[in-house]
Amino acid sequence: MEDPQEDLDGPDKESWRKKKKHIFLLTSAGKPIYSRWGDCDKLASVMGVIVGLISFVNDNGDCIRAVTSGKHKMVFYLQGPIYCAMVAKTNESVDQLLTQLKYMHSQIISILTITAHKLLKEKPQFDLRNLLGGTDRYLQNLALNLNRGFSFLLNSIQCMHLASSTRNAIGYILQTEKEGTDLFYAMMIAKGQLVHLVRPKKHILYPPDLHLLINFVNSSQGFKDSDAALTPICLPLFNNSGFLHLYVSYLSQEICLLLLSSKAEDFPSMAKTKERIEAAMKEGSPTPISQLKESLKQQLYTIETVEIPDLIHFLYKAHNISQMTAPVVGPPFDTPKEHKRLFRLYEQVHNAVHLLSAEKPHKIYFHRSESETILAWVTPGFDLYACFSPLVSKPNAIRACNLLLRWIKTEENNLFILNSPVW
Repeated sequence: MEDPQEDLDGPDKESWRKKKKHIFLLTSAGKPIYSRWGDCDKLASVMGVIVGLISFVNDNGDCIRAVTSGKHKMVFYLQGPIYCAMVAKTNESVDQLLTQLKYMHSQIISILTITAHKLLKEKPQFDLRNLLGGTDRYLQNLALNLNRGFSFLLNSIQCMHLASSTRNAIGYILQTEKEGTDLFYAMMIAKGQLVHLVRPKKHILYPPDLHLLINFVNSSQGFKDSDAALTPICLPLFNNSGFLHLYVSYLSQEICLLLLSSKAEDFPSMAKTKERIEAAMKEGSPTPISQLKESLKQQLYTIETVEIPDLIHFLYKAHNISQMTAPVVGPPFDTPKEHKRLFRLYEQVHNAVHLLSAEKPHKIYFHRSESETILAWVTPGFDLYACFSPLVSKPNAIRACNLLLRWIKTEENNLFILNSPVW
């Protein structure tokens, strides 16, 4: 992971200026909130330029969205008194960069709720960092994941590849071992992937909220170091003006139980629910928790599991359940630099399919580069992005994709949560 503290001197250092992507969060009064690189206190001149650009355009009765200069794009997302700006010299589109800024803003709302806007409107000179102290790690981890997370790109959730019998057993336990009546959600994650989720019948948990929730948990070592913790969190798409109360408990080093209630005083009942779930996870032969741990030892499935010649990697999203699957990134993309290159390739193709052709999307899009070929296949039911060796022909790629779709169909019970239990 890149360390943002390596360039504390900001614009005065050449290494700071060479970064390909900068994110700036600030108030309408120019007060810094967060910077992807460097020390906010040393970026007054940069923050001033951002506020000046926004004010100049707004004063003329318009709203600034993006500025392009050479290889650089400067994108703005203005939400009341909170300004989000990004300067990037990547090949990402304005819409893709805008989506990332929306996530960054939502992460702030998840910590403070939308009342942060009201506070800044009443006190424009207020330093929001006084309320966000110690939370930079959440924004930092989110910024990192936005540059490598395939599930963010596809606006979906990646579930852990797990035997359907084990997943169903865990879902049954989460659904039936609830203590009390005010629990909204119960879920289990392992290594940052969703294992199972139980929800109220009328309350769907959308991918952006789940991303923020998982990022919140994964960014805090304190949750791992304690037996259990209760903390408020706002899920913006669920209710951006109020908190839910998140109970976090690690059942093992890699398996985490999350319970969400509307009342902080539900802590005792959530603790009892955790005890009941943990006990049930250790019953039977083999036990659900031992099966889950065994699956974790195998990591994610690899491209070799699919057994399709010339196929190097793929992304698949099922629209009706907003879930995706992908094999672990292996050779030739198994270094951080190559992983990011693959991610940028998928971004480029995703942009060509969905954004450049928004009025009439491509059904099949074939992209060939010097090192690989990517075929995108878009239907009302799914999106498929398949990466092949560079010499594969389009007919062969289509045939391989048909084989891949058959494999996904046979494995779908192990790849996805098809029937989420409800209360």
